[in-house]
Amino acid sequence: MHYDIAAKMLMEKCRNEILREFLGIAVAESTILEEAPQETVSVKRSDFPIWVRDESGGRRLVLVEIQSRWEKDLPVRLLNYRSRYLLKYAAEVVSCVLLLRPAPGAVSVYEDNEVTFRFRFIPIHDLDAREFVRRGTPCLLPFVPLMRHGEEAMEAADALIYGSSLPRGDKADMLTAMAILSGLVSKELPRMLLGRRRDTMIESAAYDLIKEEGYKEGMQQGMQQGIRQGVIDALEARFELVPDSIAAIIQEIDELAVLKALLKKAVTIDSLDSFRELLSKVLE
Repeated sequence: MHYDIAAKMLMEKCRNEILREFLGIAVAESTILEEAPQETVSVKRSDFPIWVRDESGGRRLVLVEIQSRWEKDLPVRLLNYRSRYLLKYAAEVVSCVLLLRPAPGAVSVYEDNEVTFRFRFIPIHDLDAREFVRRGTPCLLPFVPLMRHGEEAMEAADALIYGSSLPRGDKADMLTAMAILSGLVSKELPRMLLGRRRDTMIESAAYDLIKEEGYKEGMQQGMQQGIRQGVIDALEARFELVPDSIAAIIQEIDELAVLKALLKKAVTIDSLDSFRELLSKVLE
């Protein structure tokens, strides 16, 4: 799924709510910093550098990274972004990571022999979905599927967005963002949302991306099943009867490259026992 598209859409439309509720920043006004293309061609920029004016009138630059998975070098990259923006703008900088999925190695502090760097770390998956449904802020509800108790609270979140006073186009974007993000939890959740709210979601600019992704996924699954059956058919053509134990293992394999390799082996291997040994190595 296009998680970066969902993140961009939510930060463009809901960044003030995200800054307030997830990061605890008393934001009065915010603007995503747009840098000239030549400034970012060779140097990776932060996901979302945001100028924020708080309720007391203070101004700071908030760097927000939204990650669907933890990467070991993320703290160093974030420190790099912070240093560059600090040097360029000489302003107070706040560095933040919103992590969408659980990751055992995730940290909020980076240390080496010279540097200790602390940043704000918000594991979305640790937040309680029921609390956000109770608050009912439409802009934050797309994150509900990723939170604790998210799947059970998702129907209520969907109903709150659909029944909210948001303009229809914003509703479409919120529902579409929730469908995209729910794909991090289960392949069935986006399909369920699409089936229920397609009439509204079709008005979102990101709708075609979901449709395209679903089409690609369907093609992928069709290819996988076709090659699985091809392997079994090739073995049956050579050895007549394929044991259920071998067929069951073949049906569990999802990787196209592995299935293609097995198909080639199935037409040349000398016995079912040799093929069984090959499957054991694949499973290992």
